[in-house]
Amino acid sequence: MASPAARDLEPVPSPRTSTRRFLVPLCLVVVLVRATYVLRPLRNDEGGYLLVARQWHTGGEFLYGDYFVDRPPLLMLLFEVASLTEWDQAIRVLAIPFVLLFVLAGWRAGTLLAGPAGGRWAAVVAAGIMCSPALAAEQADGELFGAAFVMAALALALSAWNADSATRRFGWAVAAGAAGAAAPLVKQSLLEGLLLLAGLVLWGWWCQGADRRRALLVGGGGLLGALLPGALSWLWLTVARIEPADAWHDLVGSRGVAFDALWSTSPDDSIRRAGLLLVLGSVTGLLPIVITWLLTARRGPRQRSVDARVVTLLLVFGLVGIASGGAYWPPYLLQLAPAAVLSAGALAPSVSRPGAWMRACCRLVAAAALVGTLVSGVVHATVPSAWSSQRTGEWLADSKAASDTGFVAYGLPSVLETADMPSSYPHLWSAAMRTLDPGQTRLRATLAGPDAPSWVVQVNGLNAWGIDEGSRLRDLLHQRYRVVAEICGYRVWLRADLTRELAPPPPC
Repeated sequence: MASPAARDLEPVPSPRTSTRRFLVPLCLVVVLVRATYVLRPLRNDEGGYLLVARQWHTGGEFLYGDYFVDRPPLLMLLFEVASLTEWDQAIRVLAIPFVLLFVLAGWRAGTLLAGPAGGRWAAVVAAGIMCSPALAAEQADGELFGAAFVMAALALALSAWNADSATRRFGWAVAAGAAGAAAPLVKQSLLEGLLLLAGLVLWGWWCQGADRRRALLVGGGGLLGALLPGALSWLWLTVARIEPADAWHDLVGSRGVAFDALWSTSPDDSIRRAGLLLVLGSVTGLLPIVITWLLTARRGPRQRSVDARVVTLLLVFGLVGIASGGAYWPPYLLQLAPAAVLSAGALAPSVSRPGAWMRACCRLVAAAALVGTLVSGVVHATVPSAWSSQRTGEWLADSKAASDTGFVAYGLPSVLETADMPSSYPHLWSAAMRTLDPGQTRLRATLAGPDAPSWVVQVNGLNAWGIDEGSRLRDLLHQRYRVVAEICGYRVWLRADLTRELAPPPPC
């Protein structure tokens, strides 16, 4: 056993070494967890975005060609990159560096707010949230990619505010503005990066002396950075000959119409999913973090002159963004993730009672992510229904002819993506159909016309949401199609004038 004198001579790890010893294993765990998600079936949105990205061309009826999708161009560009390979799961691989960016940016932001301990707590929460299947974080969706840009913008904005030279402050601010403006080009409601920049600038401007000069530099750099993604978007619209008003309508205006359509046709479903969000947010620890901050922020630390009201603003904005979404799918909760990471980093290191509560919430996030990963792995390994859409798509791929087209009633475009089968109907998602073709006029015209899809896969009742109360679609389907198989619980129809050699039904 070493003597006290010998122990005093042992080298003390430097802060950089301690940080590396913490971050490297954490990032390795994140990569390993995310790797388990790669080979699982793509979900509805992932498959649909890939389908749209693979046919993206200018001059089509909609922003990205022949299919309508109300998602911004940067998200579709990410799926376009993934579509360069024939491997559908490439989009899940592409998500891994974005998750690592989120974790490292969370660590940086937490460190700036409350020192090394704040960075460690923030990084743990960031890793837990981004690996939590209960928050649908296993999906490579707009919320995940957008949250990474927001988290980067928050860390860069805090770096700019705390920089020790004017040059660095301006450079960090430019990067923060660019990342903050990129986030809504992935998911429209993710404005938190720009909000934090604006909050810091306004807060500094109300002060005197050095804070006001700092606010001018951060504000100018942030504005310049935010103009860069905007300029690139404008260039894309010009080259593609898309009117800005049309893009605004598809990406923003249609969202309000969709909200009305969802609540007018299926209010019970929306209420049920909203309740599920509350449950998922609670058991994963995300909402306890938010609530702890909102209840105790006034008594919490205000490290490095960062006002707690700015973090509170971000959380309130995130809650409003989720509430205005209308559909309330689990990925919506990821909008709260960046601000929750800031909250954990700022409050958890405190020795006060609020800090103890926040540390308990952080541990809950980590434990929930671990349990959720194990449970979801067991489900995908043992529950056949988890693979239903992919098995159906694979069966279609083995049964189709090269020129065949398809339609899924209603939604679930991941089936068509797996089958590598285009659709002659432009609305791949049920929400878009209910919003833009509520009377099914175009759908019936498509099924009755010369470009009628070869296959129809029925995953919902034909009168779901009361959309076919007159049975006109059902009658048309019986006239032009016949049922040829039931695959994994989905009824499959083939056009009556076609014959195909059907593949054996897959195990389901």
